[in-house]
Amino acid sequence: TPLQTAQKYKNAGNVRFKLGKYNEAIAEYNKAIDICPKENVEDLAIFYQNRAAAYEQLKRYNSVKADCTKALELNPKYVKALLRRARILEQLGDFEAALKDITIACIHENFSDQVSLLKADMILEKLVEQHFPKKLTDRIDTFFLMPTMPFIEINIRSFSKDPILSRLEYPENIPEFIKKPLQALKNREYHNIISLCTEIIESPKFDILPPSKLEVLLLRATFYLIWQNYDAAIHDLKVILSSEDVCDDIRVNALIKRAIVYIQIEIPEMAFKDFELALIINPSCSDIYYYRGVVYKEIRELSKAKHDFEKAVEYNPNFSMAHMQKWYANYQFALLTENIYLIEITVRDVEKALNKYSNSPECVCCYVLYAEMMFRIQQYQKADTYFVKAIEKDPDYAIDYFLLWNCNLIYIEKYVMKALKSDKCSVEGKLRGFEVLRIIEITRGNIEEVIKLIDMALTCCRTFKELLYMYSESSIKICDIKLRFTQIVHFLRSYSQFIDIQNAEESDKHISIDSDGPSKVLSPVAESETSLQKAQKYENEGNIYFKTEKYNEAIAQYTKAINICPKENKDKLAIFYQSRAAAYEQLKKYSSVKADCTKALELNPKNIKAMLCRARVLERTGDLEAALKDMTTVCIYEEFSYPTSLIKVEIILKKLVKQHTYENWANKKLLMPNKLFIECYIISYSKDPVFSKLRCPENIPEFFKKPLQALKDTKYDDVIPLCTEIIESPEFNTLPSTKLEVLLLRATFYSLLGKSSSAFQDLECILNIEYASDDVKINALLKMAGLYLKFMDDLNMAFINFELAININPHYSDIYYHRGQTYMHMGKLNKAKHDFEKALEYNPNFSMACIQKCYTDYRIAMLNKDVRLVEAAVRAFEKVFEKYTNLPEYAFCYQYYCKMMSETRQYQKAHIYFTKIIKKYPKDTSMSSVYLQRACLQFDWSSNSESKAEYLKKAIELDEKCSFAYKLLGIVEMKKGNIEETIRLFDKALVYCRTIEELLHLYLLRDTARIELNIKNQFGKKYFGFFSRYLGLQLL
Repeated sequence: TPLQTAQKYKNAGNVRFKLGKYNEAIAEYNKAIDICPKENVEDLAIFYQNRAAAYEQLKRYNSVKADCTKALELNPKYVKALLRRARILEQLGDFEAALKDITIACIHENFSDQVSLLKADMILEKLVEQHFPKKLTDRIDTFFLMPTMPFIEINIRSFSKDPILSRLEYPENIPEFIKKPLQALKNREYHNIISLCTEIIESPKFDILPPSKLEVLLLRATFYLIWQNYDAAIHDLKVILSSEDVCDDIRVNALIKRAIVYIQIEIPEMAFKDFELALIINPSCSDIYYYRGVVYKEIRELSKAKHDFEKAVEYNPNFSMAHMQKWYANYQFALLTENIYLIEITVRDVEKALNKYSNSPECVCCYVLYAEMMFRIQQYQKADTYFVKAIEKDPDYAIDYFLLWNCNLIYIEKYVMKALKSDKCSVEGKLRGFEVLRIIEITRGNIEEVIKLIDMALTCCRTFKELLYMYSESSIKICDIKLRFTQIVHFLRSYSQFIDIQNAEESDKHISIDSDGPSKVLSPVAESETSLQKAQKYENEGNIYFKTEKYNEAIAQYTKAINICPKENKDKLAIFYQSRAAAYEQLKKYSSVKADCTKALELNPKNIKAMLCRARVLERTGDLEAALKDMTTVCIYEEFSYPTSLIKVEIILKKLVKQHTYENWANKKLLMPNKLFIECYIISYSKDPVFSKLRCPENIPEFFKKPLQALKDTKYDDVIPLCTEIIESPEFNTLPSTKLEVLLLRATFYSLLGKSSSAFQDLECILNIEYASDDVKINALLKMAGLYLKFMDDLNMAFINFELAININPHYSDIYYHRGQTYMHMGKLNKAKHDFEKALEYNPNFSMACIQKCYTDYRIAMLNKDVRLVEAAVRAFEKVFEKYTNLPEYAFCYQYYCKMMSETRQYQKAHIYFTKIIKKYPKDTSMSSVYLQRACLQFDWSSNSESKAEYLKKAIELDEKCSFAYKLLGIVEMKKGNIEETIRLFDKALVYCRTIEELLHLYLLRDTARIELNIKNQFGKKYFGFFSRYLGLQLL
């Protein structure tokens, strides 16, 4: 018969399947399907399912899905087809569809197959990770709370100046493209906002929308943050912050929200950096102080929290949450310091506010805050009154505020129970109440009670996401295997109501899962159980122990899994080793963690969890280079799609850079600046009592001749030892008052060398001597100001020294020149110009003041965007250039002129002056700086790397200690892809750089280049240059 013939084809297909000849098997199954009578639906279903199995071996997943679906249309209770389709859907990432199939399969099996139940649990974990990204990475002692409507609205109200949320106050100004998500926000349809924003962002027209489109990204990031999807939030916030079109309000709000993310993912240093950036943009924004205050409160820095909440209230007196946080911080601070007076004042402030707020959220917030204060000072009757008032006003908000104000959970249990019984309590409120009670029972260790609460919560769930969340909560702290499987069955039974499976309850009647005797779910595994299945069983038991913090027991189970697992199952073995490493990590057995992670990676080099775990431990144990290498590899395997991993690379890199810098600095031999720098420094002191002696050599005292001769011969390294020889000689005290000039010269060169403490000591010695001449004192004060600026970044002390110098001689040109330089660095150009003019008024021949004054005129013109004034300033500077044709002024002028021509894109004019100066002084070592400046011009002018390299090599030829030239040459080589040469050049630059700031930057470049080399060696050129671009470094 046709059916018999079809069976014959099926059997032939089965033989070919077992031999691994899958295409031939498919051909036989095709014949069986084609010839089989259509009324034989069960046989047809088997043929389709068999063909699906062959397609699965060939990884033709769409064909697998199609055949399984056809088999299930013919036989809806065909468990094999359900399980196969679930497996394929899981591999394709459609976890919800996979869960639906596995649930139906479990129901048809009467929940008796332990393997199917464990598979359902694994899919559920993936769904939890997908919907609640933070949950699986939570510390066991913290609790993730599902965002309810009150929770979301509390978050929204805590941004008093949010640019997107405030749009609702002026609906007439809302752009058309953002109306849908804002309408959802207005209608409190919070679950729709992310999808509505995504629809706009992914539309083809998004790129051509006006800059206000960034508000859509900000709104989506806000709700990603609320739902604790931190990777997605950071991605959107980074896009906003890197945009040139972003306005200050949006930038500040984005920085605050990114800071909140950093706090949540435990990177506080990055959070405080973002708060500081936000304050630079708008130091009067109340929201910055509010959220920084919240962070300070959480880390128990209560005095700082108080200060920030007070600032928030100062800048926005109507900011109700800031007022309440201020009172709470005051109260906490008062309790800590036992300040009874402050407690009384704070309580009175809150009592005054009790009748001030009329709307539910603020009123309930105030009631709970007051009740918590009364509880803390043991006024239990008042506490009870206001806890009850809060529940009667709005039980949903009351439960969330119990958590916000860190109320004693054991004490408020009865109030949560009261809230749950209230007719006003919504479904969301009940779910939150069950969460709070769950936390209480977990702290008591009542796991059975926890499960009962979760079961009660499951009956309240209205959406799959709520159901999934409650299941994820039930999986925590349950180490009893029987209870664990009970929970899986309970979830699947509840879930069946969402997918219209009618027989879930019926099927479940056959399972004596709650009985004390043996049950099918927990029956011993059949004798045919494979070694791999046993290993997986041990792993699942280890996972349960891990979640309940029984790490030694977990390790024992993982070890059993490792011992029994067949060695050819490398991927599974790698997972077992990684799981054991995670348990060792909790016990701080770091050498064992490293060993197990390394073994896991030998078995599966792409096991990201193992690599992350090893990187974390390597960082903790101080092996930052190895940690950086692991984290870099993680980013490659993740295709750079997880911002948290990229941020971690940046953090480890910066730690490594600091480590390298301080190790280098501790052993570094200090070097003098180059010849041009010192000569420019010398002529910047036109009235220097020491330098001016070289103009009248006949007046040089005998004892001072050697160091001044070294100065004249540009033997700068000899100046300090020769001065020290005089100062430490027995006759120094008998020398005339001009001996102080020896101290002044040594202090000057200590400063140039970078020995600030020695320079300070010599200058203070001079200033403390009464007989020091005015010229010497003024010069010492100016150089002291320079030390305060360069080494201590103390503007206040620098300006005090300038004022002291003016009090001695208000007509001393050098004072105004150096104060003008300080104003230039501060960006106060008009004040700088005034001081340079004063310097020229008191010394018309002061070349450096003349050059600086002309350059300041140019900067002011550029700042004002006045083309006419810019052109006039350039012409004036060119006249100065023609006026000062001797060194060092000529070279100094060229440096400024190059900057001007580069900014105005008149590159050819800069090149003409370069030709003139090189022709006049071809062999002078000062030309090293000129060649360097010409190379910098070339970076702006042309992409011709050869000419850049040529100028830089010439600079190095004239001055082998030119650190900056090595650095730029390294960047040129990096662009060519010569990473090894780049690293060699950066290492050379490190030898000759002179300040700790230069070291930090060079090590950042060098260590980033090492990352690029590691990537190139490991993965080829595909990802070359990515980290340089991500870090914003000018390497490529």
